[in-house]
Amino acid sequence: RRTICASGGATPPMPGDLAGASRIETATMTEVPTPEALSSWLGARGCPTTGWGEGNTKSVAKLWKELKLGEASLELWKTLKGEVKVLRSTHVLRGKVCSKASYERGVFLFNTWQQFGDGRKRTRNGLLSEKLSTAEVPLELHLHEVCKRAVEEEEMQVVVESSVVVGPNSRVPGFDPEYKCPLTVIDQHFVDYTIEAEESKSFLGLLTAYHLYTVDIVCNGLPSIDFNTLEFEDPDEHGHRKLKYVHAWNWLDWPRIRRYLFEGSTRKEAMRKGSFRSEAELETWLRQVGIDTNQWGKDGFKSVRDLLREVENEEAQLELWGRHDGVSLLMRVVHVLQLRVADPERPNKFLVQSWVQTKEGRAKTINRLMSKKLSCSQVPFDEERFTQVAQTVLHAQLRALQDVHFQLTPGKPPVRGSMAENEVTMLSATLAGMHYDIEESPSFKGMQTMYHMYTMDIECIGLPTGDFSSIDFDRPGGPYAYGWRQLSMSETLDILHSKAQAIERQDAKRRQALAAQRRKVEETAQDLEKLVAIARRLSDSSGEFSADGEDLLSGAVASLRAIGEASQVEEQAASYSTAAESLPPAMLSKMAGETVFSESVMEEAMARQASTGHGMRSVRCISSALSMDATDFLSDMTSARSAQREGGDVPRWADGCSSWNSQLERPGGGSTAG
Repeated sequence: RRTICASGGATPPMPGDLAGASRIETATMTEVPTPEALSSWLGARGCPTTGWGEGNTKSVAKLWKELKLGEASLELWKTLKGEVKVLRSTHVLRGKVCSKASYERGVFLFNTWQQFGDGRKRTRNGLLSEKLSTAEVPLELHLHEVCKRAVEEEEMQVVVESSVVVGPNSRVPGFDPEYKCPLTVIDQHFVDYTIEAEESKSFLGLLTAYHLYTVDIVCNGLPSIDFNTLEFEDPDEHGHRKLKYVHAWNWLDWPRIRRYLFEGSTRKEAMRKGSFRSEAELETWLRQVGIDTNQWGKDGFKSVRDLLREVENEEAQLELWGRHDGVSLLMRVVHVLQLRVADPERPNKFLVQSWVQTKEGRAKTINRLMSKKLSCSQVPFDEERFTQVAQTVLHAQLRALQDVHFQLTPGKPPVRGSMAENEVTMLSATLAGMHYDIEESPSFKGMQTMYHMYTMDIECIGLPTGDFSSIDFDRPGGPYAYGWRQLSMSETLDILHSKAQAIERQDAKRRQALAAQRRKVEETAQDLEKLVAIARRLSDSSGEFSADGEDLLSGAVASLRAIGEASQVEEQAASYSTAAESLPPAMLSKMAGETVFSESVMEEAMARQASTGHGMRSVRCISSALSMDATDFLSDMTSARSAQREGGDVPRWADGCSSWNSQLERPGGGSTAG
């Protein structure tokens, strides 16, 4: 699948095996004047039609009718490998219908269900959809006409109340030739153009390219509340028009619509080692799927070369998800091993990496467990392999220990042999659990990343008793300096709570600043419009004000309005949910299903943990706190404590949190953990 967002509707390259392919032939009605001629044409080009029309498949006559009506085209393409493929192409408009006011708020109409004229009902969950004829391509030359037809003559031709349905005791609505559609298309904005190719489910063995055009369609006359519309069949030989569909339309903001459009998504592509021949090829692919790489390699962000290195080292893979009438999503998938490192003499504390510093002197706060990206070159993993990786990570990150104040000096990196090596010895390693998380990557701007997190409990001796730092000479691009703290669960929660509050305050200030900026921009635009009016009056009286001057002022007004719209979008985006919350559960389940080990490995590890008894419960409570949303954790802890007071069952992980329980017992009920 390929996507390019461009106002001019630039044609994206063909996807998959068709990338770089060239079209060498197009079937014309002269060549295929009958269904029989079409069957011969297909067979002669390596696409037999045996079995077409059987079961749920469509016949050759159906395809021939599509070609005759201009609903599809049939072409012959030659790939870069020299293979010749028959390709059916269809073109579909996806309309984000809105009013002028709702467009400014990012709210659009969503078709939640359809009902057939005979009363059957089905879930739709899609945007307004309209097939294009081959004569209407390229779309930008016919954009207004197509949008007008889709809204005023097809799915929205008759507007009715949301209560209008076809029921067993209700009359089927009839067509009224005197009715005039109250909706008028007043503007349209091209959003993106996507091409997706896969073998057709209707025509066996026939590769089909779906050209999908997404357009914002601004209309007058739309109801401000949810409503239904009636769509009628074309007139029959007697001029009668039967009811085709009842469409239900709901007003939803775009993030919620995107979530629905992800329902039923499947993985379209998985780009792994060997998928890209060069950095330039990867960058081209990223731009085609809608990733802006302009900031990559700058301001602390990693470069395209860094991502290519990850892919080639099998530390990450790139997955493209979507469905025909949905939206596409590029996901970077990374498998990470997390280590909860503790000294057996201090079992209630574990190592947290508080900061990292590069050899150039750039430092950032991270506050996370010791971790390492896993290479998937040898899968599946078992507990023994996890233990080997854990040993390697400990040796690399804790071999050269320094005091808590150590910092790297830019231009004078330390030399490996000049540092004394410390003896931190691993006594035991136990697989403790796994979970996943989705967020925008802090390293690759604009790219969503799914982290599969595998957690191990590590017992070590030789750790300093207080906070310290270390130097990692093994990490590519190093050396790196790390800061380490040994924290209890309550201290970890304090950090989590403080960070969450700081983010909330920052987010609130950002929204306020964006709202103030938008108001100022609108005020300036209004002032400029007044200047344009004054200039026109002066021009009428003196003839000295040039048309160029008026165009410049009008252009400035348009630019300011565009900035205001962008600010509003950012203002709304600041309050949206996390990436994981914006995706449907079924899609998350599919994405999270591919781990680097089998379920039996985790089951065996959990069984061993269960046999160790109560002693490790407090440590595991820490893991739950780190992998759980702060609000959910506090809520669950309060519920667990209430259950304990009432003599009910308490979750095993909560039962081990003696430090937290003691904080709940404080006078006044307060606690530093919030």
